[in-house]
Amino acid sequence: MAIHKFAAAAILSVSLPGFTPQLVAGQEAAFEADDECLARDDVREGCALGAFQLRANRKALEAELQAQRLPPGPPPDEPPGFAGDDDDDDEEENNDDDDDGKKDEDKSEAPAPASGAAADWGECNKDVGCGAESSCLAVTQYYSNCVPNDQIDAFKERLARQRREQHEHEREQRRQQGIEEGVQDPLDDQEPLPRAKRIGGAHPIVIKGNFLYDSNTGKRFFAKGVAYNPRNMVFDKQLMKKGNCTPGEPVSGKLEYAADPTAENLEDTWKEALNAIAVLGANTVRLYNIDPEQSHKKFMDYAASLGLYVIVPLTRHDWGYLPAGSPSPHCYTDDVDEYGNVGTNLLVSAKTIVREFSQYDNTLLFTVANEMTVADRNGYAAFPCVKALTRDIHRYQKECNETMRRVPLIYADMDMGPPYRELVGRYMSCETESEDDAVDAYGLNVYSWCDTEYLNEAGKPDFSYSPYGPIREEFKSFSKPLLFTEFGCTLGEFMTSCPYKGGRTWPDVSTFFNEFEETVSGAVAFEFSMEDNQYGLALTPGFTSDPNNDDKFYYLDAYFALKEQFSKHSVSSKWDGAKTADCAWTPDKASKLSAPRKPVGCPKKSEVSKLFDAKGLGVEPNWGELPPMPEGADADLLEHCPEYDVAPALRKEGCCHYSCE
Repeated sequence: MAIHKFAAAAILSVSLPGFTPQLVAGQEAAFEADDECLARDDVREGCALGAFQLRANRKALEAELQAQRLPPGPPPDEPPGFAGDDDDDDEEENNDDDDDGKKDEDKSEAPAPASGAAADWGECNKDVGCGAESSCLAVTQYYSNCVPNDQIDAFKERLARQRREQHEHEREQRRQQGIEEGVQDPLDDQEPLPRAKRIGGAHPIVIKGNFLYDSNTGKRFFAKGVAYNPRNMVFDKQLMKKGNCTPGEPVSGKLEYAADPTAENLEDTWKEALNAIAVLGANTVRLYNIDPEQSHKKFMDYAASLGLYVIVPLTRHDWGYLPAGSPSPHCYTDDVDEYGNVGTNLLVSAKTIVREFSQYDNTLLFTVANEMTVADRNGYAAFPCVKALTRDIHRYQKECNETMRRVPLIYADMDMGPPYRELVGRYMSCETESEDDAVDAYGLNVYSWCDTEYLNEAGKPDFSYSPYGPIREEFKSFSKPLLFTEFGCTLGEFMTSCPYKGGRTWPDVSTFFNEFEETVSGAVAFEFSMEDNQYGLALTPGFTSDPNNDDKFYYLDAYFALKEQFSKHSVSSKWDGAKTADCAWTPDKASKLSAPRKPVGCPKKSEVSKLFDAKGLGVEPNWGELPPMPEGADADLLEHCPEYDVAPALRKEGCCHYSCE
């Protein structure tokens, strides 16, 4: 959806507590130029690459500087990274190293960390743990410390205090700028949500024809989903324009757009969110930002225990990105200064994510890319790079078929409407050079159902008069699963403002299980948390200053309206009974479909030329040829396949999609 275009610019500025990065002469000016460039509507190729490069450089710089500020041991009175961080503190830290007193004695008597573990106050991550008497806790989004267990409470309190100080500083800045805080309309009291039923696990989902199926029961699966990408925003009257609220103090601190919200240091937040999503009646969570350097076992295991499947992104927003502003083949072949080859880095990152998440039975789909044409119209000319990534991930899955489950791949596109909506879906799902470059499912991010009902000339509700009518017609013979990877209009009668009373009632949910029952296999409501785009179902703790929201989630009318709709509707059982390991089985073996579902050929060059002309692209139509596989994407961890247990039936199902020896 359109918000992603602006979110990219919003993630660029990050300040770390306690220090100011020292940049080389002229560097800050370049940063500002790139920020402004990325925020424009007419982003050009070089600008987009520069801005993405900027993100990666900043992340590395901030992590490096943070590490340099940390002393070799804990400061006398408080955890590292939280002392004043001025010259006097540096001097004290150096003097500590020279002391011959009690402090050195204490250090020498401290228990040694386990083999392969970091010492107390040392850096830790997914691969480097801590000793038995320490825990790995986040200092920033990019840096974690081993903190002695007996000092964890003090460490967390210091984090919370620093966030409060930062919040007060920001409020003072707003006051100095003459920005009025406004008033806070009270939030109604609400009872805590019940705890969701724990079901203990989830069966892998597979594709048969244009439907999704439970690989164990053979029952048709419909993804009732919610998008999850919390940034821990606060209400901002200047940004959000309307509403009677005042900002609170986020418990976890604000996350920049590229940060991973499923990291273990955010466990308290995502556990509460996953419980609320399960109580809602959803069975699927869609993610947008993954850091493959973090462990996701706790998140995935907890989601599985609630019966929740996860749609996982393969492209990222800092390192491992797919530059939409670069026409193919450049989006998969170019070298970028101080970053490297875009294709190699993208494929390494994507394969690393596939390697980790394929072990979890509740990984539903991998998103190879999302809305390539939103940030830059040249995204249409970058589609061959999406297909190239699809090809290379499919080949990686084939290579590791014996010990790694084949998780289907989906591309999620904005709903651009006719006549090109179906054309893009056909291109992404067709075999351009081989079966490997075709996605397994296609997604549309749809925000067009903005009224309770749509009436025909006789004044009666009529689906064919709705904006969903043409989608059903265009995809009535689509041979692969179609999902609404985002949906939920907030315009017209669904518009609301803080404190967000009323809003969306989700009348379109019923169409997915009736008029769309043969066409759509999932719908993901956008989105769980309230962000600056104001699509949220819940206010994250501290979004407003109201006491009902200061340290806990607050669930909005739109949340309970969606819960009501999800509880009313379920997928029909008439297509149950799938023989998931039988390559010849299709849904029409269970019940007749109204239209045949047969693979179609790729778009003709004349169709592609018409699209390129209509969009004003300055390049020749290029959909007929894909970039080659990048070199250097199979080193280190990726040199060998993971050793996971794959059920024989699932391995056999994987062989339906490629030749197995």
